[in-house]
Amino acid sequence: MKKTNLFIIITLFLGMIHCYSNDFELKSSEKTKNDFHDSLTFHKNIKEKDGISLIINKDTTSIYVEYVEIGKTNNTFIRLPKYDVNITENAKITLFKNDLYQVVINEIDRGSYTEINGELEHLSGGNSCITLRIILPLYGNKWKWFSGLEKSHIMSKDSIYLDTKEISTIPPPDGAFNGQKLSDGGYGDSVGIGTMSFYPLGAVSIDNTGEGLGIDMSLPIIYRLGGEINKGLIAEFDLATSPLTEKFPNRAFFKLSRFNFNSNWGMRAALKKYYSIYPEFFKKRVTTEGIWLPFTPLRSIKNWNDFGFAYHELSWNSFDIKDGKSVPSIASDKGTGVLSFQYTEPWDIQLPILTKNIPYDTIISSKMVPLAHQLYLKNSATDDKNGLWQTRRLETPWFTSGWAVSITTNCDPDLEGINRYQYVKQTEITPAIKMNVDGVYFDSMEWNWHHDLNYRSEHFKYTDYPLSFSKNVIEPAIWNFVSEFEFMKKIADEMHSQGKLVMGNGHGWNPFAAGNLDLFGAELSWYSSDDHNSEALDFKRAISFQKPIVFLLNEGLNDKAFTDYPFEGYQIYFEKLLVYGFFPSFFSTDASSDPYWMDSIKIENGRPFFKKYIPIIKQISGAGWEPITNAVCNIETVRIERFGESGELFFTVRNNGNKDIQCQVSIDINELKINNNFSALELVNKKPIKVNKNKLYLSIPAFRTLVIKII
Repeated sequence: MKKTNLFIIITLFLGMIHCYSNDFELKSSEKTKNDFHDSLTFHKNIKEKDGISLIINKDTTSIYVEYVEIGKTNNTFIRLPKYDVNITENAKITLFKNDLYQVVINEIDRGSYTEINGELEHLSGGNSCITLRIILPLYGNKWKWFSGLEKSHIMSKDSIYLDTKEISTIPPPDGAFNGQKLSDGGYGDSVGIGTMSFYPLGAVSIDNTGEGLGIDMSLPIIYRLGGEINKGLIAEFDLATSPLTEKFPNRAFFKLSRFNFNSNWGMRAALKKYYSIYPEFFKKRVTTEGIWLPFTPLRSIKNWNDFGFAYHELSWNSFDIKDGKSVPSIASDKGTGVLSFQYTEPWDIQLPILTKNIPYDTIISSKMVPLAHQLYLKNSATDDKNGLWQTRRLETPWFTSGWAVSITTNCDPDLEGINRYQYVKQTEITPAIKMNVDGVYFDSMEWNWHHDLNYRSEHFKYTDYPLSFSKNVIEPAIWNFVSEFEFMKKIADEMHSQGKLVMGNGHGWNPFAAGNLDLFGAELSWYSSDDHNSEALDFKRAISFQKPIVFLLNEGLNDKAFTDYPFEGYQIYFEKLLVYGFFPSFFSTDASSDPYWMDSIKIENGRPFFKKYIPIIKQISGAGWEPITNAVCNIETVRIERFGESGELFFTVRNNGNKDIQCQVSIDINELKINNNFSALELVNKKPIKVNKNKLYLSIPAFRTLVIKII
């Protein structure tokens, strides 16, 4: 995971923009205009501070549109002139236009927020690659940028504040076959201009008024969200247009929503509002709480019900022993309370190779590619910038040869002819559904191929979403994650219609998959803090809301922390996730061989820790994480999270400092609707907590987590 730069903005994307005519007539009466202005909460608030009037001007009468043509204008933004405005009772449609481009922006009053849908059209035809900037003007004196769940920054003038990650096609560490150098095949090329926001929303406070902007996670495009003093909220999109996108020729589109929130709780309050705007993206369908079991037959684990298993990753043709008989694992799991998930990784096809050095022409030939794969690769293989298949060399312990070629595939269900989607559906998903599997498991969502850029132009006609580009190439391309998204959405919609679930592994920081998934998985390294630092864990909690998140620790599970008494690694690992209500588990040091759950010694070392912690995590996860804690501590190194409401209310309290502390946690009993005479119990150590009025008095050792139940 790449280091975060300062950048975030709230950008909510809702409803795809329809085509509008190029010319609009302004026919609304002045009263209608005023009603619309009021409905969009146009206002000028005046406050007094130290005898000085402070004006907070929310200029919602104007939206500004700018663009940069990549490779043509030296990154200088060009203002697109406002051409026409049409105002109705609850909407405002504005046309911006010059000789090259037009943008139609539709602002719709939704009561508690404003929906903003936009469409870009390239008027001269042909291909174009641009960064489109939308500016929502705001003015005030005191500006603050909220970055993640816990951080905020006092903003200074002439700086854009953002939370972004670097985004580029992934260079394979073991090389590739489509080029003498990795750069020949496009590996390492930027996606768009090379950065993207990861939180799906951004938030600022202007003179203590919270202003937010969020994306619609049903529209996967490269975006950046930011804020700048006395300029306002800013959204940027890296878009390409082509006449070959038959569903929207020469066009691209974006979706946003704009809202207010209580700035006292910063990003947490902005998230709460965001969840209410897009409830379908955050709907919790999972009712079973517990840990992740990868592949190992459930019944092969002695006294397996001690561990709190809930989600079993498997294949429809795997077997378990039940009542002395070998039966399919899907059937064996029925009645255990453990849900079965069919494994699939459709984003590429991996073929074992005996030697690392094979000519590209041989790699893609019928000598290397079995007939069954040849049929769909003909239609589904993705092209690099030189028209060659994207063919990585991978070290693969899951193949006996140890090496494989990975061929990136476009798994868009709409591709004509025999395609990758059809192959995976027929050979993996449909057989599992016939056996009444509980869900489908998408592996490796953000690994190697998700940021590939597909320049295969005959694929453009099938995409449902806008094209992007690389600033290194400046040609329209399909961002390969978009193809992944189309596959995931198709399967998720089908599974949900049957009352079944979908799980995704390898979820790092891309927000768009979250709306399709019912639970999230991630594999960790004991030695890599990037996997489980506060930034990574905060994001996972925020993007999932109350959906379960489950982890597997791989590299490091043979560390002395887990193999030597008193096995302190378990406590460290479990309590770090406990504060967020996340579920810990284990797999394999190389994600293949010598799995934890087939090692009886490891299992027995871990059993007491699973029995101690997992029932507690089940309780708080079932109660549901809430972004606004309504609780504060008098010591900065203490982290508090809240789960549930009055009657089933929990707080996790972690000391992130390196010294033992005595602290006080003050809770807002009015907001939480708690009786004045409440009591509290600490669940990890099963001890009562001292309570005086609205304060909890706690002793917390360094790097330890407490779980407090309000009674």
